[in-house]
This record gives sequence, structure tokens and C-alpha cells, in this order.
Amino acid sequence: MSWINKATCFLLSLLVVLTSCATLPTRPTHPTPPPETEQQAPPDPGKEIGKEFLKEARKQYRFVKDQEVVDAVNQVGRRLVTAAGGDPEAFHFLVVSEIEPNAFAIPGGYIFVFDGLLTKLESEDELAGVLAHESGHVMHNHFFKDESKVNALTLATIAAILLSKGRAAGSSIALAANATAQLHFSRENEEEADASGMQYLKQAGYDPNGMLNFFQTLLAYEKINGVEIPAYLETHPALEDRIHLVELRLARPVDHVLPTPRKVMDWGRVETILRAKSQAWQDVAQLFPEHPAGTAPNERYHYLAGLAYLTTDRVAEAITEYQAALATSPTNPVYHADLAAAYLKSQEVDKAKAEAIESLKRSKPGEELPSAYFVLGMVEEHAGRLEQAQQEYEEALRRDPDHAFAHYHLGQVYFQTGKTSEGAYHTGRYLRLNLEPEAALQEFKRAKELSSKDSELTRKIQEQINQITRDGI
Repeated sequence: MSWINKATCFLLSLLVVLTSCATLPTRPTHPTPPPETEQQAPPDPGKEIGKEFLKEARKQYRFVKDQEVVDAVNQVGRRLVTAAGGDPEAFHFLVVSEIEPNAFAIPGGYIFVFDGLLTKLESEDELAGVLAHESGHVMHNHFFKDESKVNALTLATIAAILLSKGRAAGSSIALAANATAQLHFSRENEEEADASGMQYLKQAGYDPNGMLNFFQTLLAYEKINGVEIPAYLETHPALEDRIHLVELRLARPVDHVLPTPRKVMDWGRVETILRAKSQAWQDVAQLFPEHPAGTAPNERYHYLAGLAYLTTDRVAEAITEYQAALATSPTNPVYHADLAAAYLKSQEVDKAKAEAIESLKRSKPGEELPSAYFVLGMVEEHAGRLEQAQQEYEEALRRDPDHAFAHYHLGQVYFQTGKTSEGAYHTGRYLRLNLEPEAALQEFKRAKELSSKDSELTRKIQEQINQITRDGI
């Protein structure tokens, strides 16, 4: 893949460009409240700017909505924010479907990652390194350090840069070039974001070498592609300097950090989904260049090949590959859960149910896969056993509260059983996760009207309404 040209830095300039909405305040204001009235929290200018940008982004960007990819990015991002002492519910990590290797943060805790960047990562720790740096800019409020930058541009310029998506796009070039010239973060801000990001990594239980490994990967690409450097680094300090500074920090003795234990993600699984969806291929071996040509497929190869086929709806091939993987490792709950999903897609309902049950049986207590429960829910819903379907979908959501399709199908089950307020709530959750906040808000308001006052459901509905109102998403 060739790197995009220097125009790519236009989009990355949004790291600071997005602070430029001239119609918005540059500092929080604290008006004196009227006597004997409760003081309201002042508006957050970062959130207001971020919401304005998000409106434009939703018009221009195509977002990745694959459940596992989105879950992976959110899982890492929220863990980092929590480790940094921030509110993970106030941050939003969005995956954009664009081939450019790009990532950027905007005020208010909105962090965008292009899938073209995700395909360059080799581990969960490298993803954490990228998100830790971007979170550092937000946590240190770098967007408001220089008022001349804050007031430099307008929403029209932001829209032009979004439309260009880092490519030549007529008159947007002049606007974006002006943005690039004026609105880079300072070197001090960049170094502070890196330093803080490394601390967040340690506190969250990630290897800070992931940040260094990512930079070294990009350096290798830069050397191959000559003067065209990876887009992610266009608005950052020189790559060699950044690597050197990270190496120095890694070499320094640091205070002992006791991270919260975490379950390590299988990054190869995420990487396979991204590869299968982002490139044209006929032979599945094209997706695994690291597998030596001419060598016999091993268990791991069969498993990932099955996943690639399942991701692209080549169900018959997926079933064959998962069966081959299970021939070697018959107790692996992941293989059984994926095979259950493949059977469900091929409408072999009984086999799907059997494999989902086998996955749950083979799982350690507390580590059951939400996908297995989701398949069982689909099977029960298909059979008209709505009470059992409800139970299975709820089990899936206990293990993955952001499982969009479990919310959707649970909502449909509730509607069919006359529980309209619950149905509207879960439909709203699905729409919000599907990046349709306006439609979600309508469903939540409908659910609130139908639910009992002061109930737990009403509390959850109001929480969703408040979050959408605050964040715009």
C-alpha cells in the first residue's frame, strides 16, 4: 500500500483545527447564579466543539461498525482513560473506514482511528500506544493552550478538511493548508502527550514498548516509501526524534506501577477481520503473509482462515476451516462459538445450537463468550420461544453491554411480548451504538414515557438521554 501524499496532514491537523470554532467560547465561563438557585455546571467548550465536529464527521465519514473491531478499540481506550483518572463514559472512540493510516483526537474526548492505521498494528499494546498518546492530548487540554490557535478557523474550514479526507479536493486545499501552517501542536505538547501516554500504558497494564514498536513499524514503511511518510506522523515531531525520546523514557527507572490485571486480547483475531474486509483476496493465504509458503496449515491457520471466511460470508469454507481447527483442539470454546455462528448463517439451526452449547460447556466460569449466548438467543427467537430468547440475549449483554445486535434482537423480543418500554430502551441502545443518536434519543424518550416513574429502567433511560445530550452521540 502506498502512503497518501502530504495533503494527508490536513486531516491530522484536526488535532488542533477542531478547537477553532469561532462561534464557541474558548474558555469555560462561570456565570454567577441567581440567589437561592442551584448553580448549573458551566458548558464545556471542548464538548461543544467536539459535538460540532461530530455532526460534520457523521455526514462525511463512513464508520466501521464491525462488533469485534469496535469493541476492541473501545476496550483498550476506556481502560486507558480509566487508568489516567478520566471518565471513560465521557470519551468516545470511533473507527473510520479509510485506508489512510490515521488517528486523531478532538476536544471533548472524541478520538478517531482509521482502519488503515489499525491494519498496520501488530499487537494490542501498539493500539494502546496510539490511543494513549491521543488521550494525553485530551487529558492535558492541549487544545486550549494557545488562544490564537483556538480562534484561527471556522466550522466551514473544518467541513472542508473533512470533505478532503486528506486528499486534494479543490478549494479545501487552501483552507486546509492554512490550517496546517497555523495549528500544529507545540513540540512540548507532543512530548507531554507521549510521556503521559506511556504512564497511562503502565497503569493500565499495557507494555509501553508497544508505542516504540509502532513507531519503528512506521519508520520501516517510511524508508520503503521514500519521502512519503505515514499520515499519522505528519503533524508530530520527526519520527527519529520521537523514537529516540521514547527509548530514553523506557530506559529511565520509574516508580513501580501496579496495574489492574487484564485479559490479553487476541490481536490476531482483530487483525484478520480487518484484513479480510479491507483488501481484495481470492486465496485466503494472501491474508497471512507471515505464514511460510509451502508449509502445512496448522491449527492457528485453520482458525484464522475460518474467521476470514466467516467475516466475508463465505460460510461453507468457514465451516470447513473451523472443523479442521477443532480436529486439533476439540475443547476450544472460541472455535465452537465461531462455528455456531457459521452454522447459523448457513441456516443449520440445530448444529448452531449444539456448537453454542458446547462453547459454553468448554468455557471457564465467568469467561463464557457473549457470541455463544447470542447464537442461542437467535435460535430460540427463530423457534418462537421468546422467553428463552430473552434470557439468552440478556446473558450476552451481561458479558458485553455494548453488543449492538443483542440489544436490537432483545428489543424486538420485548416488543413481541408487550413490554414496549423495554423494547424501546433496547432499540435506543442499538441505535446509539450504531451511531444514530437522533433516532436513539427518540426511542429513549418514548421508552421514558412508557416506563414507570422512579423505576430502575427509567433511571437507565435518563442516563442514556443525558449522555447523548452531553456528547452528541
